[in-house]
Amino acid sequence: MKWHNPDTLMWLLALLPLLLLTGLMLKRRAQLLKRMADVALWNTMLPGLSPRRQRFKNLVRVLALALAIAALARPQWGFKWEEVKQRGLSIIVALDTSKSMLAQDIKPNRLQQAKWGVRDLVKELRGDRIGIVAFAGDAFLQCPATIDYAAFLMMLEDIYAGIVPIGGTDLYQALDTSIESFKKAEETQADKVIILISDGEGHSGDPLALLPALKQENIRVFAIGVGTKEGELIQTSDGFVKDKTGNVVKSSLDESVLERIALETGGFYVRSAPGDFGLERVYQQGIAELQREEREARMSKSWTERFQWFLGAALLLLLIETAIRPVNYNRERTQGTQKPTNRKSLRSLRSFAVTLLLLLPCVVKAEDTPRSSMRKGLKAYKRGDYTNAIEHLEKTALEFADIGNYNLGNAQYRAGDFETAADSYNEALRSTDVELQAKAYFNRGNALLARTTALTGQEQIGMAIELSFLAMDMYEKSMLLEPDDLAAKQNFERAQQLRLKLEHNLGKWYFDQAEELLPQFKAKDAQANYRLAKKQFRHIMENVAPEHPESKQYLPKIEERLEMLALAVEAAEIDLKTALQYITDYQYMLAAQRLTTETDERKYAFDLKPDLKKNYEETIQKNQDVLKIIQDLFPTTNMAK
Repeated sequence: MKWHNPDTLMWLLALLPLLLLTGLMLKRRAQLLKRMADVALWNTMLPGLSPRRQRFKNLVRVLALALAIAALARPQWGFKWEEVKQRGLSIIVALDTSKSMLAQDIKPNRLQQAKWGVRDLVKELRGDRIGIVAFAGDAFLQCPATIDYAAFLMMLEDIYAGIVPIGGTDLYQALDTSIESFKKAEETQADKVIILISDGEGHSGDPLALLPALKQENIRVFAIGVGTKEGELIQTSDGFVKDKTGNVVKSSLDESVLERIALETGGFYVRSAPGDFGLERVYQQGIAELQREEREARMSKSWTERFQWFLGAALLLLLIETAIRPVNYNRERTQGTQKPTNRKSLRSLRSFAVTLLLLLPCVVKAEDTPRSSMRKGLKAYKRGDYTNAIEHLEKTALEFADIGNYNLGNAQYRAGDFETAADSYNEALRSTDVELQAKAYFNRGNALLARTTALTGQEQIGMAIELSFLAMDMYEKSMLLEPDDLAAKQNFERAQQLRLKLEHNLGKWYFDQAEELLPQFKAKDAQANYRLAKKQFRHIMENVAPEHPESKQYLPKIEERLEMLALAVEAAEIDLKTALQYITDYQYMLAAQRLTTETDERKYAFDLKPDLKKNYEETIQKNQDVLKIIQDLFPTTNMAK
């Protein structure tokens, strides 16, 4: 046996004070009667009165109330197994995990934005199977298509750049593995969808060769292009990614192949952008209208409702209670009193009818309504029980999208789930009530601002900046609706200061990285970080705080470092040119000295331009006279090898 209502025990315990109150009322009644007349006169004043009947009548009344409360709790026992069928699509998300997805032209990086977008997509699904294929230079099925969304999200979080050991980007393998996953699942009736998320920079395989197979299997491909056409450097924990020649790699978006695959399979292509990854558009404009199949998902227990028995017993006891008279009319007749009139019987009948009407809604449906769920949720919220508050208010939000989602967002915020709270406040903005809109904007700003506190790592600072910027926008919209709201003005200033601090910290982090790399003679990586720092600080001065002194003081230092690195390369090139002139003039000693000079600037130049170092070495090897002098004078130098 089980109870549907979790507050059953609380209601049953409430009977104890009810019984105590009934006893006190009876005692009080007896005391009042004693004040009116002596006990010896009671039989004369109230002929036929039976205290035992009165107590029995009260007991029956309390038992009826207890049974009615038990019926409201919806007792259930006995069950049968039923097939639960769901209708849905089959979706495979093919996610690019190559190192190019670490580029930060979309903050914090392309891969993290893609994972966030897929997580938001899952919230839209209703019975659709979804799986994931991770790919780079190869591909594998990370999670088969499933309706267990929790398991899918767990597998999604485990994906990282480098999870596929073979580097590069092979779109052919990504699509081929996705097609094979559908065949293994034996999906035939529902439409099949591949969501291909990549920057499009294919390095091997020809994905267009799979177009006939995709069309034959009736598989639609929706492509999401991640990144910008201008491109961005790829930064890892070991510095910037370089090619085989030592040059820093810059990754840019290649849309041509993605667009063609999507269009020729009946899907479409979307380019991601900050704040709009594109998956929401893919679902609403493409996936939502596709054909879904009916399939057996699982067997479920269906419990049998038994509240009718308790309610029937309660009604029976109430009927008995109306028939119990505290006066013994047989004794009245022996004492010459009259038989009761029909007027009292009519009053009893009316009392029973009113009781029946009050309990009739319980017979029809003994379960929570959206309004009762809201009351319970708000009570739980006031006493700090946010878990139960969320449970009740989620039911309310389905019926009342505006105030229901607003209250739900408040409970989620108090429970520390700021991300979900922000989504609930966003739903509440559908309201036509200006005052509620202003509150929803304000609270959504608070939720977005609170999320930034959890983003402490340097790799998450870009996301924190975006959230603080969105929070500022929310407070601005709240102030437009409620111009006199001082709290919104204060929080806007807080968000503005936080954004400035985060923007400055990002620039400072780039600068500190460069300062650490320079003594290690990693001049190319240092130069890239100096440039990123310069770009960030200029962004602050132009778009955030033009007179920000902390940012302003970094720009001269950065310009000095960049100029020093440029002069180091220029000096090395001049030294090489001078050495070649010495060789032409047979001044081999001077040439050897110029070619073997070891300074920090020379090391910076060689790291910045590996070809320059190669030219130095080739010059020494080609001139035996110079090489001999170097070997004699500098037997341990690298140039003499």
